[in-house]
Amino acid sequence: MFSIYFRLGLRNLLLYPMRTGLTVLGLGIGIAALTFLSAMNDGWLQNMKLNFVLTQMGHVQVHSKGFEQSRRITDYMADTTQVDQALQSMPHVKAWTHRIRVSGLASAAGANASVLVSGIEPEKEKKVSRLYSFVQAGEWLQVGDKRGVLLGDVLADRLSVGLGDKVVLMAASPEGDIASEVFRVRGLIHSGVMDVDNLLALVPISMAQDWLHLGDGVTDVVIRADTFTAVDTIVKHLEGVLNMHDFEVLRWQEIDPMAEQWTMFAEVYTWIVLLVVIVVVLAEVLNTMLMSMYDRVREFGLMTALGTRQGQLFAMVVCETLVLVAMGGILGFLLGAGFSLYFGHYGLDLSQYATAFSFMYMSPIVYPELTFNGCARILIAAMLGAILASFYPAWKASRLNPATAMREV
Repeated sequence: MFSIYFRLGLRNLLLYPMRTGLTVLGLGIGIAALTFLSAMNDGWLQNMKLNFVLTQMGHVQVHSKGFEQSRRITDYMADTTQVDQALQSMPHVKAWTHRIRVSGLASAAGANASVLVSGIEPEKEKKVSRLYSFVQAGEWLQVGDKRGVLLGDVLADRLSVGLGDKVVLMAASPEGDIASEVFRVRGLIHSGVMDVDNLLALVPISMAQDWLHLGDGVTDVVIRADTFTAVDTIVKHLEGVLNMHDFEVLRWQEIDPMAEQWTMFAEVYTWIVLLVVIVVVLAEVLNTMLMSMYDRVREFGLMTALGTRQGQLFAMVVCETLVLVAMGGILGFLLGAGFSLYFGHYGLDLSQYATAFSFMYMSPIVYPELTFNGCARILIAAMLGAILASFYPAWKASRLNPATAMREV
């Protein structure tokens, strides 16, 4: 029966080529635009997540219990041997590094500014974050250079310092004493992210340990996973092997609540796109099918008089609607996928909005990402819209009185 309904539906649509063509074209353009928007959403979300993670956060971080909440240097990890041993043989771990994170004050030539000091392992840091790529002047920290410091470019401007100048960094040690050290500026960092450019000062971790009297202690173990899907696996494994009374293991979205809000916004945006798909299909198809029904009142009346049951007539109209939407959907997916694949390869340059994009951890060139889930969601939404749009015309057609319908001109 389905093949019969399909042939009848196709025949009825081809009887009015202008109307059918305009409806298919309208559906195609609408679904193409929404497919491209969905790919853009997936692309910028993936780009934002990757940039956010690789700027500083990492996919997973391990701290002493309560450190992320207090941010106090007193809550540092005196020994990370247990964490390091767990990571050495763990699958999906691409790299990891140790850091010391502490708030302090930077002074130079009479100017001073608040600063976020980050003690890093220069070579390991290159494998975990993008900080190395942000050096716009000077050079990256060298192993053995204990007095070198990298400053955010905005922070350097506020301190009126440049390459080779001295900077005094002050911070509280775990004992509560204010400790200070003199550093020389080796390089300037520009990332477009306010927290990095306005506040960050990178120093060698060995110097930070000596300066703050931490011994071999650190505040963070930052882990880079090979994929986002591996994050939960890494976290569960670490929670299983570490003493969770002493350590806390946090995912990237748990470290900064804003990242979680961005993810939630992307999910809401996806549902809005699907709702628009349903509305577009309803508006386009309902109008076409109602016009088709009124043009074919005599045909429906004759079919009913010859013994076609109401359920069969209802199913025929529904099938005709699905055929119409399928034609528009195929055209739309071909157009939308074509644009998505093209810009996914060459990128969509939004450099004029670079400042706003950098603030959201987005690159100014966005690469749409056409995913199976994204296409499947739009396809299901389009079919759902088609079914909803077909119910009223199908119900009207199945309830026609044969005698009255056959008298229609």
